[in-house]
Amino acid sequence: MGRRFSLTPDVPSRKREQTGPGHGVDLQGTARLWAWRGGAIPKFAPRVFPRQPGRLAVLWDVSGSMEEYVELYLPWLYQLVHRLPRVGVFPFAAELVDATEVLRGPYAVARVRLGQFSRVFSGGTRIGEAVREWLDRFGAQWLGGGRLTLLIISDGWDAGDPEALVLALRTLYSRGVVIVWMNPLMATPGFSPHTRALRAAKPFVRLMISGHSPKALLTLST
Repeated sequence: MGRRFSLTPDVPSRKREQTGPGHGVDLQGTARLWAWRGGAIPKFAPRVFPRQPGRLAVLWDVSGSMEEYVELYLPWLYQLVHRLPRVGVFPFAAELVDATEVLRGPYAVARVRLGQFSRVFSGGTRIGEAVREWLDRFGAQWLGGGRLTLLIISDGWDAGDPEALVLALRTLYSRGVVIVWMNPLMATPGFSPHTRALRAAKPFVRLMISGHSPKALLTLST
């Protein structure tokens, strides 16, 4: 990535947080834990940090082309929901749902309850329409009250209109939202953001990052 980037930009806090959902992640400790368990699991080693994290909304592409990455991202997103006080997770393909409260439960239960969204998983995807739907349904709740980072997790393959994505991202950008795009294909040799969606998004995206492995996910400070 070239530099350390926080998905949840810190905002000043008067006192140091010691426990509870606001602590971050001990990256080295978590890497050792995941290595011992053989891969990504729904458990992070906690770390105390001196600032209160900003707000993070995750738009998670679970369409057919992203299906193989569900088992990679699910434990990571589960822990974001449990470790950070102001985070939302919104799986999408042809439509979008709010899975945040589902992920607040026990991990095994959350996996089962995500099956209730079978209409969303593994279908085609329309990224611009999904971002617009998020704006229409949740924008009033999320766009007020401080700095927001919007993380889009997608490989960029899109059956929708790229102009719809431009319009939705332009609205977010104009409201000061920090837009980050996580693409599991970025680690592929010779990768370039050549899909229509990625080209359309490029002017509005602060950073494009790889999310192809547990190690790649652990390089992100939380």
